[in-house]
Amino acid sequence: MKALVLNEINKISLQEVEKPQIINPGDAIIRVTLTTICGSDIHLIHGHMHSTPGYVVGHEFVGVVEEVGSDVVDFKPGDRVTGPPALHCGQCDNCQAGYTSHCTRGGILGSGPEMGDLSGTQSEYVRIPFADLNLVHIPENLTDEQVLFVGDILSTGYSAAVDAEIKTGDSVVVFGAGPVGLCAVASAKLFSPGQIILVDMDKSRLEMGRKIGATHVITAGEENVLEVIQQLTNGKGADAALEAAGVEPTFLQAVRCLGVGGRVSLVGIPSKDIAVPFPEIFFKNLTIRFGLGDLKNMKRLIRMVETGQLDLTPLITHRMSLNDIEKGYEIFENRKEPVIKIAVTP
Repeated sequence: MKALVLNEINKISLQEVEKPQIINPGDAIIRVTLTTICGSDIHLIHGHMHSTPGYVVGHEFVGVVEEVGSDVVDFKPGDRVTGPPALHCGQCDNCQAGYTSHCTRGGILGSGPEMGDLSGTQSEYVRIPFADLNLVHIPENLTDEQVLFVGDILSTGYSAAVDAEIKTGDSVVVFGAGPVGLCAVASAKLFSPGQIILVDMDKSRLEMGRKIGATHVITAGEENVLEVIQQLTNGKGADAALEAAGVEPTFLQAVRCLGVGGRVSLVGIPSKDIAVPFPEIFFKNLTIRFGLGDLKNMKRLIRMVETGQLDLTPLITHRMSLNDIEKGYEIFENRKEPVIKIAVTP
């Protein structure tokens, strides 16, 4: 089968690899019908996440069940499914405590031997362990594109909104209008805030943010972000800040834009240590939450897609076949043209 392989740091290629096979009774083999490129894939390729090369990349997918192991009861060949990037067993201590993204027996698809050694989804087929726990049925009335982001970026954006404890009427600021940040905007809207302020330097992405729920946008680099937020909140400061960029300047702004008792939800993954302004956090009684997203809300999010509460299809700016995925990486990383997400069809 064809698959995109990370051969060595900074080197990927589409090549022929062996089709995955059932290894354990709880496995399912999925024929991938749609996948996409994620910012985490870029981190892996450049060695920022310390995984040994030599594996198939990718962790977002929609597909059709091709084959199931003898212990799988909820899925059968022909079922349309999606699933999370981080697969879990449901039985280890971390799973039992609710931290399924840290399962000691699972792993993260397409992220190398250090993260579970599970082959990725930028391929024609993928093996999903613990299929009954990890796969989710797709309703017949939904397209692949409608549910493509449910497992990863939408679940992560939704986690950011939940962790920020958004209340009706709140002023919410989202820093970073990348795919996760835009999903955070769409998710924040579900909690009926008074305003959603989106901050980024990319005007095309800010405009997309307006389309999916932002009430105000701030162009970083052209406007004084903190001054504008103070004006929009009548000098009170925001109630919640969702940081989806993962860099020190936006984290500091997230802290400094809040009023007393504000909440920061840090969902962007920093690639290095960042400064933490503890005196400001302390004297404003701020709460900061961060960590890997909670991926257990997929069924709930699919229902919201089905009822029209969530529509992330506008994030798809490019469509291409798996044969062109190397070009897709160039477009996605270099952003020489407006790009948010690329739908890739094997």
